[in-house]
Amino acid sequence: MDIRVRHLAKEFKTFRALHGVDVDIASGELLALLGPSGSGKTTLLRVIAGLEEPTGGQVFFGDVDATSIPVRERGVGFVFQNYALFKHMTVARNIAFGLEARPRDRRPSSTAIAARVEELLDFVQLSGLGGRYPAQLSGGQRQRVALARALAVEPKVLLLDEPFGALDAKVRKELRKWLRIIHDKTGLTTIFVTHDQDEALELADRIVVLNKGLVEQIGSADDIYDRPASPFVYDFIGDAVGLDVAVQDGRAYVGNQSVPLGILLHGYGTGRLYVRPHHWQFSDAEGARLVGTVVSQRRSGSERRAEVELAPGVSFEISVMPGQEFTTGDRLGMRPQRWRLFTGDGRVFDPTVTGEPLDYEI
Repeated sequence: MDIRVRHLAKEFKTFRALHGVDVDIASGELLALLGPSGSGKTTLLRVIAGLEEPTGGQVFFGDVDATSIPVRERGVGFVFQNYALFKHMTVARNIAFGLEARPRDRRPSSTAIAARVEELLDFVQLSGLGGRYPAQLSGGQRQRVALARALAVEPKVLLLDEPFGALDAKVRKELRKWLRIIHDKTGLTTIFVTHDQDEALELADRIVVLNKGLVEQIGSADDIYDRPASPFVYDFIGDAVGLDVAVQDGRAYVGNQSVPLGILLHGYGTGRLYVRPHHWQFSDAEGARLVGTVVSQRRSGSERRAEVELAPGVSFEISVMPGQEFTTGDRLGMRPQRWRLFTGDGRVFDPTVTGEPLDYEI
C-alpha cells in the first residue's frame, strides 16, 4: 500500500504542529520519521493513522483519499511506545483482541482466531507464552506482543510510535534487527517514529527529517548522513564541527585564518562550514593555512577525541585515528577532507556534489 501525504497541516489551538508537509511512501517501504521533541513526527503519524484530524491537506492510501476515513476502516496496525496491552488479559487474549472485537459478520471463528494467535506467537518468537500475563514478560517481550496484536488484523499499513523508547539500550539494539527481519518477511508498508538517529539510520529504507513541523530532508541513510540538506540536519544527524566563516576573495576564513577547502568559492558574506570529526587531515603547523592547538583529549566509546582550538572561543573536537599521537599543546596543520558550506544567502558549496576539483589549494 503506497501512501501520499499532500500539504498536510495540523494546528492545536495556537500551536501549529505541521506546516504543509508532503511525503510519498512507497508500497512495502520502511520509513522513519525522525526529529527532536516537538518536530511534528508523532502528529504526522497520528494523522496518517486517523487518530488526529488534519487542519488542512490530504492523506491518500493508494488512490483513495483516506483523510476523512475513520481509523477503524483504514486498515492500519498501531504499536505504541508503552505497549498499551490489557493487563487483565493473557498474551493470547491480547493478540486476539482485534479479531474478537470485529462485527459478527466479519469475525473469524474461535478456532481460526486461536490458530492465528499461535501462528503469530511463533512469528514473534514467543511460542508457549500465550497463557502468561503482560506483567510476567520483559519489556522486549511485551513489545513483541504489541506487534503481534497489530499484525493479527492483517493491516495494510503498520505504524509504530517510538516502539523501543521504553527499553534499555541493549534490548533496543536487539529489537532493531528483529523489526527489520519482521518487516522484510511481511512486506508491509511500515512507518515508525523515533528521535534516535542511530535507530533511523540502521533500520529505515528512507528517513524523513522533521523540524518544527517542516520537512528538512527526505532520503536514504547515506543521503541524510553524507549529504545533509541544511544546517539543521548537519547539527542533528551524527557528530559535526560547525564553524562560522567569512567568505571573501574565494576563501573561507575563521578569524584571520583561511580554511584550505581545495576549491575557489564565489561571492562574499558569512556562512557555516560543517566537517565531521573524522574528516580532518593533519600536517605540520609550519606553513599550514589553518593551524589549531590541542587543548585536551578524552575517550568517547571506542575512539579517542581531541579538542582543538583555532582561536580564542573557537574550539571543537576531532577524532584521533589509530596510530595518531597528540599531546596537549601540540600545534596542528589542519585541512578538511570532506565538508559542506552553507552560506547566509542560501548557497551550498560541496565538492562531492558539484564535482569541482580538489587538486589545488586556495
